[in-house]
Amino acid sequence: MRRLRQSPVMTLPVVMGIIIALLSVRIVQADDVNLDPEQIKAALHTNSEIEHGFIERTVGMVKAGTLPRDLFTSSFIWARKKPRRQFQYFRQALTVRAAEIGIKL
Repeated sequence: MRRLRQSPVMTLPVVMGIIIALLSVRIVQADDVNLDPEQIKAALHTNSEIEHGFIERTVGMVKAGTLPRDLFTSSFIWARKKPRRQFQYFRQALTVRAAEIGIKL
């Protein structure tokens, strides 16, 4: 029996479609941080009123559009990967990165 081989012209669109689908799923997962202050506080292990206030204020700034969501999200994801003191890493990263684009926290 002879095997039928598909031509590259036929397989290229299928392969490209799979790649695009996988990339779009990954982008949605990375940007899918809920802006619920209580969940963020729990995830970053905040324990003082000052830390709680910082989270409340920065979430409010993101919702108001004065702080870019992707800046907040990427800082949050990075800080969550740290073994200890996640809030301190988050606050420092967000403060420095926001200052670089002219936003004072």
